[in-house]
Amino acid sequence: MPEDRATIFAAGLLLPVSSPGIRDGALLVRNRRITGIGTLADIGRENPDADVRYFPHYTMIPGAVNAHAHLGFRRKDAPEGGTFSGWLARLIERLTEKEAWTAEAARDSAREAIEAGTTFMAESSPYGECLPQLAESGLAGTVYAEFFPHELGTPEEAVEFIVNKVRKLREGLPERVDAQVSVHSPYTVDPESSRLAARRTRAEGGRLAIHLSESPEEVEFVRDGTGGLTDIFGSNDWGGVGVSPVRYAQSIELLAPQTVAAHLATRVSEEDIEILARTGVAAAHCPRSNEFLGCGVSPVPQMMERGVRVGMGTDGLWSSPSMNLFEETLFAVKLHGMNGATGLRLATLEGARALGIEAETGSLEVGKWADLALVEAPPDAEDPGREVLEVAANGGVAATVVGGNPIYGRISDSTR
Repeated sequence: MPEDRATIFAAGLLLPVSSPGIRDGALLVRNRRITGIGTLADIGRENPDADVRYFPHYTMIPGAVNAHAHLGFRRKDAPEGGTFSGWLARLIERLTEKEAWTAEAARDSAREAIEAGTTFMAESSPYGECLPQLAESGLAGTVYAEFFPHELGTPEEAVEFIVNKVRKLREGLPERVDAQVSVHSPYTVDPESSRLAARRTRAEGGRLAIHLSESPEEVEFVRDGTGGLTDIFGSNDWGGVGVSPVRYAQSIELLAPQTVAAHLATRVSEEDIEILARTGVAAAHCPRSNEFLGCGVSPVPQMMERGVRVGMGTDGLWSSPSMNLFEETLFAVKLHGMNGATGLRLATLEGARALGIEAETGSLEVGKWADLALVEAPPDAEDPGREVLEVAANGGVAATVVGGNPIYGRISDSTR
């Protein structure tokens, strides 16, 4: 249909997340964005010429926003969990053979995420290698290009390389796909390269992704300069600074409102939370990966109480069982004793806030992109948020729409 043709998406229950639910609720979509919201009766009466797609027995929600993912992994032959450094060492041993199947894995992971209701993804991969697969998938999203200075020369040379690489990656991308820089971690990127990358990224109006305080081994490396991460990719000689990874990251200028820090799972103290809140950094919570790798439990409720923006992330299939963000979120809800409404908000609007895109997506509001998922949750559920999470976590997403464009669906429209 022509892009300017009005379409009404309606369901037995509409959960905008940012406002109360609407029985027999409807969205008016034109030019890929939401231009009206209300009951189907009102929206239909005011727009008699619009195409109508009505699903009376389903619940419509914003699409999931995955705040931290790795597309280029597959379930097959994943390294065993246990210690983080042991898992990472086995992963590094397989990097050469992994090159042959990374692109296929990225396509499959993106498709799995779409079929689970994801509409926006923040993906991290070495030098942005999974950008082509994200761009062709139909998802909106950002690929954070990780760089490893030991391969690139001096800190100045390394940062210049990754900044120029990201500029080239942005050429010719679909409208809602972008590339940014990732300082991979405190144990792979030296302090000066990290500092320079953060400064350049912010100076150019960009955003930054990092892995931070993910494992006991990372804490040991940063604090004591010892442990299983001291010889990752050769020799790292900048550890042993006597502070937590969060304090270390602050000291080298990594923490800012434009930064999203993934995991924050190990020994994140009250002082660390205060630093996160004061610097405005956002967090991506990946609880299943943390559990699989023995990394601990992120203090998400305490961070949220202090005003830290927290979104949900799946990580990748070598450390997590699926790319289903609602399944990840349900795990977090049970882990932290949250209610369903909070969980649904974490999977959608809070993820958008963590990534700085809440004005564009994450909830169903006039002016935002028409990013939504249709879930086989009955409209009359006693706890709609929890019901949606339960159903979506168990394969109950019936359709996924990105910018008004259905990119997945396994039901027939009820149209008129």
